[in-house]
Amino acid sequence: MVTERYRFECHDVADCDVIIYSEFEESIYEAARSHLKDVHGRDVSDEEVAPYIEAL
Repeated sequence: MVTERYRFECHDVADCDVIIYSEFEESIYEAARSHLKDVHGRDVSDEEVAPYIEAL
């Protein structure tokens, strides 16, 4: 059973309704960075994404 421990809500960063969940902290950062780059064309660092990652 997978337990989501972290969440990234893209609407906090861009005009987007995508919500990403992950069990692992490293994975949520990677997924958030990839989404922002692939969908929104924004190349961001972990430091830039960190304020938008929520521990559940």
